[in-house]
Order: sequence, then C-alpha cells, then structure tokens
Amino acid sequence: MRRPVLAALPLTVFLLTTTNRPARADGVYGEPAPSSSTPDTSEPGPSPTDSSPLAKDGHPLAGWHNGLFYLRDYNDNYVLYPQGRAQIDTYAYAGPGIPETTLKPTMFLRRVRPEVTGEFFHRWWFMIAGDFGVTSLDNNLKENGGPGTETLVAPPGTSAGTATTAQARYASPQTASIKAAPTDVYINYKVAEIFNIQAGQYDLPFTMENRTSDKYFEFIERPLAVRAIGVPENKDIGAMAWGWTGSHTFFYSAGVYNGAGQNRLNTDGRPEGAGRVFVRPLAASARPPLKDLQIGASIKLGSHDNHFTDYDYPSMSTQTGFSFWSPTYSGANGFTHVIPSGTQLATAGELRIPFGLLDLQGEFVYIDNQTREALDGYQATNSERFGEIKGYSYYAQVGFWPFGNRDINGLPGDEGMQHLNWNRPDPVKPGQALQLLLKWEQVALTYNSASRSGAPDPKNEDGNIDVNAFSIGANYWASKHIRVSANYIYDMFPNSEPTSATEKGGPTWSATNRAQAPGNTLGVGLDNSARDTAHSMHEFVMRFAIAL
Repeated sequence: MRRPVLAALPLTVFLLTTTNRPARADGVYGEPAPSSSTPDTSEPGPSPTDSSPLAKDGHPLAGWHNGLFYLRDYNDNYVLYPQGRAQIDTYAYAGPGIPETTLKPTMFLRRVRPEVTGEFFHRWWFMIAGDFGVTSLDNNLKENGGPGTETLVAPPGTSAGTATTAQARYASPQTASIKAAPTDVYINYKVAEIFNIQAGQYDLPFTMENRTSDKYFEFIERPLAVRAIGVPENKDIGAMAWGWTGSHTFFYSAGVYNGAGQNRLNTDGRPEGAGRVFVRPLAASARPPLKDLQIGASIKLGSHDNHFTDYDYPSMSTQTGFSFWSPTYSGANGFTHVIPSGTQLATAGELRIPFGLLDLQGEFVYIDNQTREALDGYQATNSERFGEIKGYSYYAQVGFWPFGNRDINGLPGDEGMQHLNWNRPDPVKPGQALQLLLKWEQVALTYNSASRSGAPDPKNEDGNIDVNAFSIGANYWASKHIRVSANYIYDMFPNSEPTSATEKGGPTWSATNRAQAPGNTLGVGLDNSARDTAHSMHEFVMRFAIAL
C-alpha cells in the first residue's frame, strides 16, 4: 500500500515546483498545477495585487509607462502599444448672412481612430490605424455650391427644389455618412539612430505642424498655411530616410511619394519628393525649455502629367471646413475644373522659441503649383488652358502655460517611433496643464488660369485669394490622454464680393479677391445687405478628446 504514495511523490514535487515559478529564458511561464486528490501543502503564492509578471529587465510585462500603454514578451523582442483617439467636436457660427446658409451649430465625431503600434526585435517599428469618424468637412455649403456659386431662390410658382441655374449643384439627402479609411499604415526599420527607413502611408515630412499628430497640436486643426496651402493632402504613400544626431541637435527626413495624397494611387507615374530638416542648436548646452529652440525648413517638389491626372486641385477652407475657394466654377462654356498639372513646388520655414512659460512659434509657406482647366466630364480628354497658383501663407502664434506640465503634449513636429524608456520614472500624480493661445494667419495667393498657354475663360475665377484669420485658443489637459479645448476664429476676406450683382451696377465677384465669405454666396433676396458687404465670419469650436 506504500508504493502508490511513493510513486506519486515525484509528480507532486514537479507540480509544486512549477506553480508560480519564474519565467524561463524563452519567456514561457509555468502553468498552475491541475487539481489533484493529493493535498496541497505548498505555501500560498503572492496575490495578483502584490506583484505582476516581470520581463528580463525587471519591469512589468504589461501596463502603462510615461504615456504609453504596452504589452511585451519576456525578452522585449515583441512590444505592442494599444492606441487610439476619439475627438468629439462642437461647431457654431456667426457673422453677416450666416443664418441663411447651411452653417448650423452641430456636434459630431471628428475622428474615431483605433490604432496599434509596436516594435519587433529592437529594429522594426510599425503602425496600423484607420479612421471611422463621421463627415467630410468640406461639404458645409454643399447646397450653395461653395464659392463662385450662390444659393438658389425659387422663382414665383415653383418650389425651392425645382429652382435651377447652369452652375447649380444639388445637395445630397441629409442622411448619416460614416466613412472608414486607412490613415497611418507603415513599417520602419532602424539601422541606427542617424538612419531609419520608413515605408507606407503617414504624415508627409513637410512643415512642423504637418509632422505633429492631431492628438497634440495646439489648435483644433492645423494652420491655414499648412492644411490649406502647403500640404492639403496631409498624408501620402511612399518611403523616406530619417534620423537624429546623437545629441538630438539635428534632424533630417527625405522621401519619395506617389504625390497624389492619402489613399490614392500614383496616377501618372511621376513621383514627388519631400523633405524636412531642423536643428535645435541649444539642445546640448541650454536648460529646459530653451534647449528645445528649433529652426527648420521643408521642400516638396513634384509634377503631374496632364494626360493622366484628372482630379481637382484641393479646395481651401477655414478651420471648421467652410470652403472659401473652390477648384470648380461656372464658366462661359460650362462647369469648369481646376486640375493640378505640371510642376508642383512648395517650400517652408519654421521657428519655435520656448522661453519660460511662453512658446513663440511660426511657419512660412510658399507655393508655385501649375494647373490646367477642363470642362466637366472632359477632364481626361481635353484641356482648355494651362496656368498656375502661386503665393505665400504664414502664421505666427504665442502660447502661455499658466500652470501644469508645459509641453505635456510633447514637442511639435517630432513624430518619432514609440519606445519604452525605463530611465524616465513615471510621475507620482497624473500630469495636468492649461495652455492659452493666440494666433494670426494670412493667405496671399494669385490664380492665373492661362499664364502658361491659352486664353482665360470670360467668366474665370482668376485673381487674388486673400484671407486673414485671428484665433484664440485654450487647452486643458487632465492628463496626456484627456483634453478639453476651445477655439474662437475670426475669419476675414478683404474686399470679397457676391458671385453676381445684387442690383445693376452693384459689386460683383472679381479678381480683387476670389475668396468669399459665407454671406457672399447667398442668393438675391435672402439677405442682400450681407450678400454685398459680408467680409467675415466667426467660428466657435469645442473639442472633447481622448488620446491613447
């Protein structure tokens, strides 16, 4: 009767020694002992609240550290960072003629973006993200047709739904529209800190603000100089080399791209080059925050073949999406499209001076983009004329941090790879901060539809595109992950005029300024005073956001 007990001893010893045992070198943990009729005489192990599984370096296998949620294996060969962002916005408007337009107060989902990033074998990084946010912001005045067209007023005996003009564009039904699309999808290989190769779709390396994540830039949207003028496509598909010097005083990035924008194929086989460099000359010698003083420059150069590129030139819009200049208009021979064609050149300079509790920041962008015009339906077969859009845009901004951790949202223009740094301890309490902002912006462009060949359409939209904007902003950061923001924007369209004369001899849309205020797009009889004299609008924006 003793032999069965003795035979069971090796099994019991094995089960006891494997329960709660530390991980092996390959990172595999012992499984709990299965239930047995043999009494368990081992000492109870630590409770889950007392300790957590540790990696080879002695730090937890999962958790949160310095703003990153993470999962990793024992040897740190595989690290995943579950991430995402959600932004809930509220828009409201005021100004001459606004009540008669489709610009109405609304709350909506600006971005809903699940993301996962990670690193493998200490050399490979990746990101996979898609956006499930609602709406395209450029359709606020869809019924009006945007600049260059006007709201229709039904003639006597008809309904508004039957009113027509040559340039009319009917509104789509007012149904919910949820659009899903890939955003950042890329792989990065690190040869050394000075040399990385990144391929996929991501923020184009052009300007400081375009290389700042929308989780963290100061105002709710990027400046006009960046999002409307310099790099309206924001992201592109391609590959770039980038890197830092050891002391982080110099950064470079240069790549080759499709040149067609986000989620779009190269239509003509002509690539686009883009690059950005900046220096932090005091990084090794000064104390924070002055050590982060930054000076940089960007360039973007490409070309489009008029036989294969048929999509419209990007429209230009305010922060909330009101399109003040459209690449389509009603010409003498029909609805006409402005299309990128020929050389596309953009250059930019950037400056950021952090001092005490202040941030001084600005960027200047110059573009010289060649274009062509084609009639609606004939974009792929005919060109009426060849011209260009050229000019400059800039912004100047000052920020003030009354309390909390300044730069809690990181440094602008610094989109590096995610990485756990155990040399930086976690804060004892969650960081909080308040940031107050002022910004001035200006757009000064000129469109000449036939500067390279052909003759302008008699009803062209050639001329200046002049816009000024003054903004006030506030960001409260409950932590790096939770943000509440409020923006006020006063948009100015100097000398803007209605698409057609309200009365014979009255002001009419002209080359003086092709940018229009919302009131200028109203039909005759809706608000004639605003139609003739509106040169501005007020935008009020609030955002509740979470960023993992």
